[in-house]
Amino acid sequence: MRGLQFLIGVALGLVLLAGCAAAPRDDLPDFGTGGDITSSTGDGGSGGLFSTGGSGDGGGPKCEKSCEPDVPAWFDGMSMFWIGLPAEALPCPDVAPIAGSVGYADLLVAPHACPACSCSPAACALPEAMHASAAKCANAGGAASIGWDASPAWEGVCTAEDAIPAGLACEGVPCVQSLTIEAPHIEPCKASAQSDPITVPESWGKIARECQIGPLSGEGCSTGEACVPAPPEGFALCVYRYGDHPNLDCPPAYPRRVDVFAAVDDMRACEPCTCSKPEGDCAALVSVYADGACGAVLGSYLLTSAMDEGCHDLPPGAALGSKEAVMTVDELGSCTPSGGAAVGAITPADPVVLCCTPEPEPAD
Repeated sequence: MRGLQFLIGVALGLVLLAGCAAAPRDDLPDFGTGGDITSSTGDGGSGGLFSTGGSGDGGGPKCEKSCEPDVPAWFDGMSMFWIGLPAEALPCPDVAPIAGSVGYADLLVAPHACPACSCSPAACALPEAMHASAAKCANAGGAASIGWDASPAWEGVCTAEDAIPAGLACEGVPCVQSLTIEAPHIEPCKASAQSDPITVPESWGKIARECQIGPLSGEGCSTGEACVPAPPEGFALCVYRYGDHPNLDCPPAYPRRVDVFAAVDDMRACEPCTCSKPEGDCAALVSVYADGACGAVLGSYLLTSAMDEGCHDLPPGAALGSKEAVMTVDELGSCTPSGGAAVGAITPADPVVLCCTPEPEPAD
């Protein structure tokens, strides 16, 4: 009897255990079908606790600005620009507050004006060059000679400078047998401009003012995109390339081409003023002396500006001790001015190609 009761008890225990294993549990969390706590890509697994991030809702890097196509490899950079009339230029916006370079287009240049030229009066100058020859004037061309020049600052007063003593021999003959004196001459006129040139500063019909957006980053954007500030009204994002590239095609995302320049090459000038050969009449009386105090006269000679020079025979071996001169005809001559024409031009320099987002459609 006791054995039967034991078997019945064991059987009831197995039934109870089987019932406990099969009972449903509705108090456990549901992670979603196919969910994976190390990934955010499965059904029901988006936003998993250990998400590896990305641009989704999984808590990865996000672009808080605007994802725009990145700078093409053949361009030098990207920046924000205001493009338009100089008088209407806007300051850099808060999203890109640092002003950068300025590009210019549509050069406007007024012709520059040069002043009239004038010439000072022509003045007479005393002879300076003289030389003694060891032959009479008729044969002086091939004979030995000794210079007896006057100082360029000579005003005709008596001077014993570079005196030649009596009896000085040159190759066995007296060094002093004749004296050649240059003629007085008319000093050239001095050219000058009557005023300063009038050069109008260059102006431009269009400017492109850069507002720097800082280093570009693709964080939070798709491949080939950059996270940049969205340009406010009146501004545009532009990629740029330095240099002159007439055949460069702008990329589809930045189709608007604007050619600007960073500088000018100003070659404007005025031709120098010049004066013609002076006209006038000059005459000078030159006296030479054997002593050093202009007392013992050897001769006095009248020379005019119409002559090249004058040669005068002297006693062989005479001393040339001193000389003096006085201008007897000193008429102020005149010259004809020339030159002063405007030459050269101003041209744009240092070109830069901008390729920008399209201009906004005009409001209806």
